[in-house]
Amino acid sequence: MIDNNNSSCLFSKKEMYLMACKENGRLREWELIPPKARKKAICENMHLMKGMHFTVTNGFPIMEAYTSTTDFMAIPFTERNKHDGKGQALHFFLDDYRFRNAVWCNLEYTTYTISKYDIVFTPDLSLWRDLPTDFYNKEDVFRTRFIGAYWQQCGFNVIPTASWGGLNSFAYCFEGLPSHSIIAVSGMGNKKNANSFDRWCYALHRLEEEKSPIMIIVYGEDVEVQGLHTPLKFIPCFIQTRLRKI
Repeated sequence: MIDNNNSSCLFSKKEMYLMACKENGRLREWELIPPKARKKAICENMHLMKGMHFTVTNGFPIMEAYTSTTDFMAIPFTERNKHDGKGQALHFFLDDYRFRNAVWCNLEYTTYTISKYDIVFTPDLSLWRDLPTDFYNKEDVFRTRFIGAYWQQCGFNVIPTASWGGLNSFAYCFEGLPSHSIIAVSGMGNKKNANSFDRWCYALHRLEEEKSPIMIIVYGEDVEVQGLHTPLKFIPCFIQTRLRKI
């Protein structure tokens, strides 16, 4: 169990966040702003960026390191209402359509509704290979870091996730990730063929080289990665969990 209480304050950061919000997740202070000005301010969630820090080169939000417990039950976002969140970590290793609109277009409401979870992973928005432009991939990296940094501002315990697309994506796909942190990745489909596994292993080596994680959590099948020095912890994916029940 994680205690995010601040000993110098009567309430924890998360408790302060919850007290400042209405049940739709909107901060009460926003009711004091005229509707027209409010509509401009909330475009693309930019009104939530207060307190964030950004990378100098590309302007991605920078997340804080997560170095706490990995002893938890992992719960998919699609089953968030079936659990109490205690001793549990909410993850987004799912098809994007199952969470994209909820976590970006309705970020404040979703944030409020998942606050019962002791730990949350950042959304694992997909990065694509062979796109004619990197714009959409960079946008998803930005949104992933933005959501994670916002949740940390709200007092949540957040495990950063890393993802990548084609070779070009390594110029920016780890931007905003903290160094010396526990970082999570998806291992789904990494053994589809030899090329897929080699690309996946290459990405883990690049992550290790650039961010020096203290542990990498892998959502997927237990595999060995030659030459990797960072310890790996595997979380069984939904396919493995279902097979165990058969």
